[in-house]
Amino acid sequence: MRFFRVVVLAIIGLAICPLCASAQDIDTHLLDSLLVSGASVRGATESSSPLQRLSGSDLVRLGVTNVGDALKHMSGVTVKDYGGVGGLKTVGVRGLGAQHTAVFYDGVAVGDCQSGQVDLGRYSIENLSGVELSIGQGDDIYRSARMLAAAGVVSLETGTGLAGSEDGDVRATLRYGSFDTYRGSASYNRSLGSGWAFSAFGEYAASDGDYDYRVNNGALSVAGRRRNSQIEELRGEINASWTPSSAHQLRMKLYGYGSERGLPGAVIVNNPATSDKLSGHNIFGQLFYEYIPSQELKMKFAIKGNRACDRHREPLVESVSLNRYRQWEGNVSSVLLWSPSWSDGLSLSWAEDVVYNSLHTTNNHVAMPSEPERVTLLSAASARYSKGLFCATASLLHTYVTENAPSGDVAPDRRRFSPSVALAFYPLGGEHFCLRASYKSIFRLPTFNDLYYREIGNYKLNPEKTRQYNVGAAYSYFGGEWCDELALSVDAYRGFVEDKIVAVPGIFIWKMSNVGRVETTGVDINMNSSFVIGDETRLRLAASYSYMRAIDATDGSLLKGHRIVYTPLHSGSVNLALATKYADFGYSLVWSDTRYHLPQNISANEISAYGDHSLWVARNVKLKRASLLLRAEVKNIFDDNYEIIRYYPMPGRNYMLSTILTL
Repeated sequence: MRFFRVVVLAIIGLAICPLCASAQDIDTHLLDSLLVSGASVRGATESSSPLQRLSGSDLVRLGVTNVGDALKHMSGVTVKDYGGVGGLKTVGVRGLGAQHTAVFYDGVAVGDCQSGQVDLGRYSIENLSGVELSIGQGDDIYRSARMLAAAGVVSLETGTGLAGSEDGDVRATLRYGSFDTYRGSASYNRSLGSGWAFSAFGEYAASDGDYDYRVNNGALSVAGRRRNSQIEELRGEINASWTPSSAHQLRMKLYGYGSERGLPGAVIVNNPATSDKLSGHNIFGQLFYEYIPSQELKMKFAIKGNRACDRHREPLVESVSLNRYRQWEGNVSSVLLWSPSWSDGLSLSWAEDVVYNSLHTTNNHVAMPSEPERVTLLSAASARYSKGLFCATASLLHTYVTENAPSGDVAPDRRRFSPSVALAFYPLGGEHFCLRASYKSIFRLPTFNDLYYREIGNYKLNPEKTRQYNVGAAYSYFGGEWCDELALSVDAYRGFVEDKIVAVPGIFIWKMSNVGRVETTGVDINMNSSFVIGDETRLRLAASYSYMRAIDATDGSLLKGHRIVYTPLHSGSVNLALATKYADFGYSLVWSDTRYHLPQNISANEISAYGDHSLWVARNVKLKRASLLLRAEVKNIFDDNYEIIRYYPMPGRNYMLSTILTL
């Protein structure tokens, strides 16, 4: 952790020094003319597949501090949250599981070959310009093959490609909340001239993490206090971009994250104590280059190197077990887009990705083959035709995977073609109203844990295969006298998972096997609106609703027709914000229907429904050359220790005070 403290303190120092220097210069001067350019943001009515997005201002308004909490406000999403400040948070879409959801950070994939799940609680929202969730086949064919190879994609955007001012833009955040939670961050963005721009971001967070709870365990009502929940984490990144002309853009990123935390574990009656510790770090660097030689042709390249290390300290009766897990990943990606001038509306693309993964562990209980390695080759051909009232997109992805290890059995080579298609119809002649339909066939590879974990692993596993069907409609309206923004989308879908990987009990041990089949039927509804009440008063209302029936459809299974674990039938969110001349006020709700924590849908396995209500007030104070946002929030106002994961109670009523200084 010492290395990360030095890195983050240096980044914060870089941010504070320009702040101090700028504060001394208060002379009034006239700015030269400025041209602002950036990538267009696709809206719900422009996409031929479901697309949801939270902007940077939305994230501030919601008061969330990590990506996992932000995604709870989107429809069709199942977020598994193990509670507390540092609890694991993973996301699945439409009942497919977290392994089917890919996460991209500024256009480059974030992976985990061991478990296949990305902990979204590790990613802060303080430096994000937006969070986007796309499901199924989209109409953007200018993207990497790895992005096409997932059922759902979460894109985290920092906006580092945008240049700051010549004097430098500074943003500093300080938050304090319940359970002795501290979180401070600083960012600095500056244009260096000659097309160069630089940005830096650093954040430190710490929390005692312990909180009182009361949960029901059968006929018992168990009260206690979460222990061993402390966390300390540091993250920081440095970015540089070079745009010598409109034809060239180069972006570089160096990212570091480190944490030390306790693992409170599940609430167990008469045995609540735990002393397990988890520490780790993640360092990656990525390079992105885009070249646009003409209006017909553009191409982009990306390369990334990633190292992740986790250490699990497990106190035993007479000794301490220290287990280490080290992952390495390398990724090279290229995309070529051609829009021939002789065919108005036609675009063709070719994308190639090469991914290398390896894992090493000192855990004798895992007993994997010695340092398993995986090489994945992804090739995708895509076409898009948009003319008049219609838009059609099609892709064909080929995947080749080979694995190797110095010793032990490894999975055989795997090859597969995966097609997808999407159609959009704009009956009003524009993009304000859209009828859409899409189909996508894709699969996810077994993780190293699935294949090689001691005794239960099965190196002969087949990939999980999925098929997704979606039909929907989207409408948007702008510029009204009293309602200046309204966006509404409704999507109905069907999903199928074949060769579901599950643990099957044997004579003495459980074994991972391809025996499952899942069928999902659902409807997602999203609404965003803005109303003008007076000259200086505005009301914003956003809501989402999801109906999702994901059931076990395995032939011959005694559980056929039962809903799969942790998938509510109904869920949704409501966000209300009132902006006035003096202050802003808001209310938010995230709610979920009952779920089951075991495959049998019986009352003993049922987890109660919950609603998490929050209230907040904020005021933006204008200074001479800066703005200061003051915000106070009360979360879970009804003090409900609800559970998202069984026996992991969430915190009750808690508070957060925030200050955000922008210069």
